[in-house]
Amino acid sequence: MKTSFRQWIGLPILRTVFGCLLLFWILAGALFGHWLGLALIVLLLFFCMISISYYFVRTMLIANDEALTTIKRFTEGSFNLSVSERWNYSGNPLNDEIRRLSSFLLNMRRSFQNQQDQLSALIENIGGPFLFIDNHGKIRLANELFQQIFDNKISNYEALQYEDVIKNKEIIHTIERTFQLKTDVHATLVVSVGIERKHFDVHAIPIRRGHGHSKGLVVIFHDITRLKKLEQVRKDFVANVSHELRTPVTSLKGFAETLLEDSQISDEEREAFLTIILKESDRLQLLIQDLLELSKIEDEHFQLNTGAVDVAQIAQETLELLQERAHKKDISVQFSTHGNTIALGDAARVKQMFVNIISNAIAYSPEKSRISVVVESVGNTVVFKTTDTGIGMEKEEIPRIFERFYRVDRARSRNSGGTGLGLAIVKHLTEAHNGHIEVESEPGVGTTFSIYLKAFALKKKNS
Repeated sequence: MKTSFRQWIGLPILRTVFGCLLLFWILAGALFGHWLGLALIVLLLFFCMISISYYFVRTMLIANDEALTTIKRFTEGSFNLSVSERWNYSGNPLNDEIRRLSSFLLNMRRSFQNQQDQLSALIENIGGPFLFIDNHGKIRLANELFQQIFDNKISNYEALQYEDVIKNKEIIHTIERTFQLKTDVHATLVVSVGIERKHFDVHAIPIRRGHGHSKGLVVIFHDITRLKKLEQVRKDFVANVSHELRTPVTSLKGFAETLLEDSQISDEEREAFLTIILKESDRLQLLIQDLLELSKIEDEHFQLNTGAVDVAQIAQETLELLQERAHKKDISVQFSTHGNTIALGDAARVKQMFVNIISNAIAYSPEKSRISVVVESVGNTVVFKTTDTGIGMEKEEIPRIFERFYRVDRARSRNSGGTGLGLAIVKHLTEAHNGHIEVESEPGVGTTFSIYLKAFALKKKNS
């Protein structure tokens, strides 16, 4: 039979007190002989000592039970002491130590929580997917970006091996090499994320402690997709510029050599050759101007001279400027305006956009066709809309028409004298005006370009 703590501490004390009183009664009776009186005195002292002993024992046991209960709460993670608890006002050493322990544990928990918050903030804002794998190959930490990009919606990684979570074989191979070589491993990966292909610069770094023992490794993914795209754009740009320059330069060189080498050439042929040289020179000059213009617009220091501009008036001036070109193809142009057409913009740049859009509409429209130009107010914007009845384009081609040198119909574009940079310039200028451009098109039916500019807000004068 087990003895409780109360019994263990209480019985020896009672036995000791009773034994002392009995010995005192025997000695006092032997010395004085007044056995009855002494018996009453001893009995009274016995009950007094019993009461005093019970009080102290009970106080000790209560304090012990409360200490055990408090310590049990501490082990369960509750370190706060309530206002009513004795530890807050009693002054004995046990109470002081309980109070100090509570304060120490609370400070430790706050410190731990702060460290956890800092670590979580660091991992979530590291700028790319992040993994921490222990030396047993189990994933201990994975930030939200890793779960989003690699489509691993698992709430608890602690019991999972990295091979069971990561689907990409190249990443698994990189981690395996890091464990085997026990050194940093660098790799460049291409990962399919939905319909996109993302490029990642991956660093797997072992975490070492004393005597070279490994605690695991961290895997950091740097998204270099944008850099790869810029690199590809640069390569495409160089290739396209070279291709676009080759044709006029070849023509210039060929006809110039012919004129120099053939002294028997007739005046009519000479004039025809010189006319071609002039035409190709103009085309080359226009290409260089557009390249310089596009470079200027894309510069981070590019600024517009904005103010109130009448979009309808600029559209009318543009149509008058291009009227002769439309007449050559017998194209009728219909122009209309609706509502307030005053927008916030740079008049010269707005006219530059309209010239490019209307020129394209004329170039891609067949002879004896029709072009509609409308300027109207829509909400807080002024819309410039051009609709032609030209060749149109497929829906999937629409996002690409704003790329440099992209042409829907290359032969027609070259014959029209275009450089392939006009729509790229229009797009950048529209964005510089904090506007946007929309395109609707159907092959064989025609194309509609709509440029949305912010309406100019007149400041009301205080009456």
